[in-house]
Amino acid sequence: MAEATAPRRVLVLGGTRWLGHRIALGHLARGAEVTCLARGEGGPVPEGARLVARDRGEADAYGGLAGEWDEVVDVTRLPSHARGALDALAERAAHWTFVSSVSAQRLEAPVGADEDDDLVPEDESGEEYGGAKAWIERVARERLGDRLAVVRPGLIGGPGDASDRFGHWVARLALAGDGPVLIPERDQPTQTIHVGDLSRFIVERAPALRGTVNAVGAERRLHELIHLARSIAGHTGALVRATDEQLEAADVGHWMGPRALPLTLPRALASHAQRSSARYLAAGGEHRPLEPMLADALEDERARGLDRASPNRLSRADELAVIDSLASTHG
Repeated sequence: MAEATAPRRVLVLGGTRWLGHRIALGHLARGAEVTCLARGEGGPVPEGARLVARDRGEADAYGGLAGEWDEVVDVTRLPSHARGALDALAERAAHWTFVSSVSAQRLEAPVGADEDDDLVPEDESGEEYGGAKAWIERVARERLGDRLAVVRPGLIGGPGDASDRFGHWVARLALAGDGPVLIPERDQPTQTIHVGDLSRFIVERAPALRGTVNAVGAERRLHELIHLARSIAGHTGALVRATDEQLEAADVGHWMGPRALPLTLPRALASHAQRSSARYLAAGGEHRPLEPMLADALEDERARGLDRASPNRLSRADELAVIDSLASTHG
């Protein structure tokens, strides 16, 4: 697929935080006039962009936006915000990119599921993340027709990742040094797309898209990731394996949460990390190698503090307590 002609006037609904900020930067680098509409509380917009400080929940949120737009990019998860933007701007946008999520599709998908797999039930209230994204996708299609591109990322990793998922393993191994680290006995698939690859795709490819692309990372095995992270982190301690049953007995969960091992999935949901990236690659998307992804993550994790408290990963103290309990069980 040929690279899209760079839009001249770009509106990013957001632009002050992680992915939205990178999208605004990318369009600026391609010579666009970039406007970011946001409350302005998540940080500054990139130098060279214009901030229109608005709360999208307010009735006059889009009153400061005049003229036509070559490209509108919306990353919202709130149906009310999406509806307001479409009401105000749909007729003035040559093209619209909505950043949805693979969570809009069913978790229990078959291995290799693609963009045409079933969606979850819609949720106009916004309480269910996937259902809210599914609702926005449908309404945006109804309003925009072939002027719409829907980009559904999978798990996103890289510098600035506040979810603390992809960076967990390389950070924990670096923190542990020569100490033990708890890992799952069961190997499993995992997919993470680097935020740089995703933002580049949204900036350079999405403006030429008509339809839906699942922007998911390359499928890799979790044990491969852990062992490469161990090498990058310089970890020399033991890797203590625990079965699903042992982890459940120790109240250690999956994916994310205060007692979770990030990137792990229940056996029944393993296919969630085995989605097809064929359409993404055919549309010009890229997958950077795992090693530089982990190196980026470690640098970012060190800057934010390897031992910082996180609501989305098992703490080091709790991890060591689980390891001790496993040792006493086998002793």
